[in-house]
Amino acid sequence: MNKNEVRDFSYRLKDIAKDLSFLGHPRYPLKDLYLLFPQHKFFIDGLEDVSVPFPVNVAEKYKAMDAFSKDLAHADIPFQLKKIFTQRIQDYRHLLIMMENFDNHTFYDHCKTLYGTSQKYAKNNAFLYFLDKIPEYCLPDKSETSLQGENALNYLRHKLEETFDPSEFEVKPSSSLLSDSSAGRRTLKLNPHKTYTTGHLDIFAVHEGWVHLGTSLNGAAQEDNPWLSTWAPRTTFLQEGLAIIVEIITGCMTLERWNKVMQRHIATSMAEKGSSITDVYAYLKYNGMEELDAFKLSLRVFRGVPFEGGMAFTKELLYLHGMIELLYHLHFYKTDLKSLWVGKISFEEHIMLMDHWTFLDPKIKYFPKGLEHPLVLARLQKLKELSFSLFNHGFL
Repeated sequence: MNKNEVRDFSYRLKDIAKDLSFLGHPRYPLKDLYLLFPQHKFFIDGLEDVSVPFPVNVAEKYKAMDAFSKDLAHADIPFQLKKIFTQRIQDYRHLLIMMENFDNHTFYDHCKTLYGTSQKYAKNNAFLYFLDKIPEYCLPDKSETSLQGENALNYLRHKLEETFDPSEFEVKPSSSLLSDSSAGRRTLKLNPHKTYTTGHLDIFAVHEGWVHLGTSLNGAAQEDNPWLSTWAPRTTFLQEGLAIIVEIITGCMTLERWNKVMQRHIATSMAEKGSSITDVYAYLKYNGMEELDAFKLSLRVFRGVPFEGGMAFTKELLYLHGMIELLYHLHFYKTDLKSLWVGKISFEEHIMLMDHWTFLDPKIKYFPKGLEHPLVLARLQKLKELSFSLFNHGFL
């Protein structure tokens, strides 16, 4: 294996992936949104219309991907790594097709290829039984302090400084998020207008901070394997599944939070089965979600697809699907959590890394000490055993 070639192809892959995370900044038919949800005019004012083009030169992306694939065929790197790079290129091709086909069935078809669909598991008794067991792991939110704005941001900063070098990340306010918080490569964003208990902020710290921010920082530190810092849709299964597992085993998951995770899944399934965006919005409100939160989640579910229903942005399913598959994966391969913190990886990529760990020598700069606590490890073991007993031939 030629390490220099691995490094060179990694940087080329990273350049191709640039600007393809456009689904984090989706476009919507704003005229329709104003008509359907006049009460949310203030939030809609901050969204981009579907007529605004994405800043991506599609022809140049395709050209770069074709050249990458041609050169990769002759490269002196292992077949498994060639396969991983090829799969990521395929992911990016799907994304480009989705970008050019907002608001139609082509977008949805390629979305299902990348993220799956709810239809396969809607009547899976083992899947439903597993979900029914999770409330047993949920603890009450006993926090007595509520914070907002800069106080909430500072709480998160201090929490993350227990794990990460403060010079390597930022915690910033953002009013345009479709969720309460999100993480980028070096930034954790928080909606500054909401009031959070310290329990809520602890969830963001472990989900967005420990997992998403932590794997980004570790990926960025990979000098010999820069591809580990590069996002691809196939890495989302493991990332979101890992984030939910960490919430549960650290004791951060509450019944309130679990219900919200379930509502994401149910809302996506409803949209796929034909419910419109107004139907989904009404369902979420009826089940206790605040109006603006219900609107934001409805927008997440209907990213890139018609508001009339019958399609959905199925990435919202990966929290539950990824959780179950990752628990099975950890149990089957007898591996620990720490090896998942090397960067942005898929299940198949993790297996390849384990097979070539000594040679590739990936570095793990940051790993949360809280995940080494005996009680945390005991919770994880119980969840792995439950998943393996129900899905002994795998989940996906």
